[in-house]
Amino acid sequence: MRERARSAPLGVAGALAELGRSMIHGLAWSVLVATTAPSGSALAAFLGGVVGCLVGARVGRSRLRTFVLLAGAVSSIFVVAWLHSMATRGSLLAATLGPVGALRLASTLTALAVAAVASAAVRALSTRRATFAVLELLLVAAAFAQLLIPHRHGAINRPFYLADWVIALGWDPTWLFLFMGGTATVLGLVLLLREQRFGRAVLNLGVIGLLLGLIVVATPMIGMPPPPEGGSGLGLRPSESEDTDAEGRGGDRGGAANSELEFRNKYDRGGERVPVAVVLFHDDYSPPSGVYYFRQGAFSQYNGRKLVVSGRSDIDRDLIPYFPTRSIRIGEAPAMNENRGPLETTVALMADHTQPFALEAPVEVEPLQNPSPNRFRRVYKAVSGVLTADYSAILDATLGSTTWSKEQWAHYTETPPDPRYAELAARIVSSLPDELRDNPIAQAFAVTAWLGQEGIYSLKNEHSGAADPTASFLFGDLTGYCVHFSHAATYLMRSLGIPARVATGYAISESARQGGSSLLLSGGASHAWPEVFVDGFGWVVMDVYPERALDPPEQPMDADLQRLLGELARGASPIPLSATDIPRIKEMARRVTFTAGAWLLFLLASILVALYVVKLWRRMAPSFAVAESLPRLVYRAELDRIGEVAIRRREGESRESFAIRIRDQLPSFQRLTNAHIAAAFGGYQPPPGELKDDAAAVRRDVRAGFPLRKRFLGLITPWSWLRSK
Repeated sequence: MRERARSAPLGVAGALAELGRSMIHGLAWSVLVATTAPSGSALAAFLGGVVGCLVGARVGRSRLRTFVLLAGAVSSIFVVAWLHSMATRGSLLAATLGPVGALRLASTLTALAVAAVASAAVRALSTRRATFAVLELLLVAAAFAQLLIPHRHGAINRPFYLADWVIALGWDPTWLFLFMGGTATVLGLVLLLREQRFGRAVLNLGVIGLLLGLIVVATPMIGMPPPPEGGSGLGLRPSESEDTDAEGRGGDRGGAANSELEFRNKYDRGGERVPVAVVLFHDDYSPPSGVYYFRQGAFSQYNGRKLVVSGRSDIDRDLIPYFPTRSIRIGEAPAMNENRGPLETTVALMADHTQPFALEAPVEVEPLQNPSPNRFRRVYKAVSGVLTADYSAILDATLGSTTWSKEQWAHYTETPPDPRYAELAARIVSSLPDELRDNPIAQAFAVTAWLGQEGIYSLKNEHSGAADPTASFLFGDLTGYCVHFSHAATYLMRSLGIPARVATGYAISESARQGGSSLLLSGGASHAWPEVFVDGFGWVVMDVYPERALDPPEQPMDADLQRLLGELARGASPIPLSATDIPRIKEMARRVTFTAGAWLLFLLASILVALYVVKLWRRMAPSFAVAESLPRLVYRAELDRIGEVAIRRREGESRESFAIRIRDQLPSFQRLTNAHIAAAFGGYQPPPGELKDDAAAVRRDVRAGFPLRKRFLGLITPWSWLRSK
């Protein structure tokens, strides 16, 4: 009975379902291969997946043991790998086809073989046990992940070949990927459908379609999936445990949700490529240092171990206190003069932050309407007093403010009690020329230059466990990251009587704008730097630029993604359409139509090829069968042959009744039927010669009873075997 269940025909619905599964296998393998091999390999992988799935379904219903099946699949993969190595390293194939041709042919054949073997093994296992169907689901999931892996880290403009045409129409590409995710879900669920009844399968697919429809309808109300948050970024963004109130203030700390900078031995920059904000410049601006500094927080109070956010109400009042719900002016913003000029920017946040930030010194901040709530968390406009004077102009200025009290001066110049800071600071400034040795601005530059020359930038260090991490860094191996450098510079400057503090936010090179008006900030741009207060200039960045680094430099963000998010922040279509765009859209539509037509023809041709391959295999299988499988395979081959001339078993009709009904037309088929039934149920094994003689007799009856035209039409019909049962 077990063999009968395995060898029972599937019927039309079952055969169509099997063919659909094979097409899914082929598409999955073609996607997996397309990004790593020549173009012809994707087609070969598609054909291999289709054929392998069909063959695997037959193997799964055979008497072949599972461990033998797995061993054969693994051995076949090793053989394919060995043949690929021999073909690419040997000289015979290269001499015949050339090096490029040999590599292309080897890759194509390897893709065909691997897809065929792997799909056959996966399908055979899922045929044996329903639980193994999860392997097919994983195959579809892997293909979908491979297709959209460039879309990770919020890169909604990738992969280009999928997103470009959506962007050209002025749409958000995320909708395309949401649709593709739903499609992949449908394909995966189809693979898990074990029902052979056509009506039940249609009902299940209808329920799946209804659920996907609910997802599509609910998405505009709930919102698109947000981009990943990435790392915490020096405390610039809140952790999961931190809350904000209705006005965006962080707890009860006046917006300073993170009051401390952490010294870490192994700083994790996970998510550094994730976009967290996009800044739009309303006017062109080139900073004197070549770096844009977006200040968010300041750390100026020494707590006995490091600098933290000040608890005084008269300190660091130049920061934006909270996210604006109305227009607010910064009380102690620097004055607009020959040293600083106003610059408007729009900041669109794609990740939650503890408090707002702005370019250099913010003067006024006001909220803006969010043009894309599905993409941005908050959008606001900031007017900043950006530095326009050259750094050489600062040399003649005085430090501090004439309005400061003694307590404020003491606050900004407090240092650790360790005398080594003052000794090192004095040694550094002693190298200055005589005319600059007493100039505090020149002294500050000397400190940052010395740290840049002597220090080594690395996220991996061993200073966090020290009582004074900055001293461990400065008087130790001088290896650390921005928190170490900024603290060291601030302490050394304060030892010289220079009012200084550590600021945090984002720092990114001017070249990252790449000529555009938008600038994309990622988690990797989070930074801490030292600042000094200069009369008439306000707080001026005095950053340290280490000349040596043990970590690789940060890679620039994608220019296309930067431009796209900038346009979305403006509330405009990514590429606004005009009358001049109509011919381009028509040309794109023509290409899309041509491509879709070509793929449709390719799909139809692939289906025909797969049908012919299966038909040929069923016809040729008796020539390669073992003795115990020969009665079933011979019977199946001749059943396909008489089906080509429209002689088929009816629904519910037994094999014996079918043979009796057609006895007048095909008398030899009854002997073949009896041999098949005797082998399947009685354990009787007819001699192979007798089976072949019975099959030959059936072929003679077909030739004698049906005209050549009808036999030829049946022979060239690729789907005739689907109705055999």
